[in-house]
Amino acid sequence: MTKDERAVYIFALRYALPRQTYALGLVAGEIMARIHDFETWEVKQMINECQQSYPGNWIDQREADKFISQLETELAKRNGESFSQEIKRGMA
Repeated sequence: MTKDERAVYIFALRYALPRQTYALGLVAGEIMARIHDFETWEVKQMINECQQSYPGNWIDQREADKFISQLETELAKRNGESFSQEIKRGMA
């Protein structure tokens, strides 16, 4: 997948996040089907995008939490620790 194609997926994620529809689940599913094509920094960016979208927005919280968990699992496979652990240590 090209850099531009990966950017389109991130744009779709940003569009889907504030909606209480099936949009987030659909976009998350498409991203996870191609997760190995994304750079580690892009996976971290997607986690940050989700976390910054709540509380306070009309985000589908359960779907976002599920997606974050899937992204963190991918990061753990890549480098042995979750992004949340990095955040807690101030390294993100």
